Amino acid sequence: MSRPQASILILLGLVLALFVFVPEVPLLGFAGLLLAAALSLPAGVLMRWTGLPRGVAVLIVLLALVGLAVAAGALAAGPLAAQAHQLAEDLPRSFETLRDRVSDSDWGSWISERLRVPEGGASQGMSFLANATNTTLGWIGNAVVVLLVGVYLALRPEVYVAGLRALLHPALDSAAAETLEECSIVLRGWLAGQGFAMVVSGSLIFAGLTTLGIPLAGVLAVLAALLNFIPNIGPVIAATPAVLLAATISPWMPLWVALVFFTAQFIEGNILTPMVQARMADLPPAALLLAQVLMAGAFGLLGVALAAPLAAVVSVLVRHIYAEGWLGRPDANGRIRPEG
Repeated sequence: MSRPQASILILLGLVLALFVFVPEVPLLGFAGLLLAAALSLPAGVLMRWTGLPRGVAVLIVLLALVGLAVAAGALAAGPLAAQAHQLAEDLPRSFETLRDRVSDSDWGSWISERLRVPEGGASQGMSFLANATNTTLGWIGNAVVVLLVGVYLALRPEVYVAGLRALLHPALDSAAAETLEECSIVLRGWLAGQGFAMVVSGSLIFAGLTTLGIPLAGVLAVLAALLNFIPNIGPVIAATPAVLLAATISPWMPLWVALVFFTAQFIEGNILTPMVQARMADLPPAALLLAQVLMAGAFGLLGVALAAPLAAVVSVLVRHIYAEGWLGRPDANGRIRPEG
């Protein structure tokens, strides 16, 4: 084994050790990398238009995003808070209504018993509250870490790229630069497509739910847009409260609501998003689903959320490092890399 190959194996071994012993660290780091890529997209446009230094452009983009979020929150806080409060009150009633309707049939009695919300004492309630508080604080801490990592990476990406390349053999400098550039292109393409998908999905669902007369269409559409960040699984999670609310209106309304979510997901996932992501090396749907199942089993919800972009990056690394670098297969331009 040559030294260049050994340097790659050592680096891959270090990354694998992190995933085994402290899996949250590389996942949060990758989430910060996604944020850095998201900030770099508008910052790059601003740099080209104005000639501003990268650090200033990134800070302007960050401040603009914070300002937009604060303004949107101030405008929507009242209606969304009212709708969210109503959703929290209506969902339990919807759940009980669905259970009662199912229990009217002979086969539904068995199901209705399992649809019943278990009753617990005060100690169980306090335990649930403590667990919820710990989980919330943990997610807030993780969000702060991702924000800081993303901002630092976006401000001076060349420092971290140089540090990563310094861990590899000098003979791999050119190949490493090419691989990192392609990974960057893949992430930017995925982010653009995913942002577009979230907007389209939320808009279509809002229009459909409003047409059907479903209450809380605004908060349900926002929830669906946010959960669309998790392909395949996110839309199913977002559809659940909408279907439960529809059950309180009429027996057939849940089917119409499910059709709205299915139609929005079909249009977004099979027509619009592939057009936006046409230039990126997208994963086949089956491979993406398997990656999500694997990440869910290994790392939980955070793994599911990051499965798609992580799988896209891994596919680039496998092609460059293993297929082209180790096996000697030709690259997209028909070149064969010399053995290192």
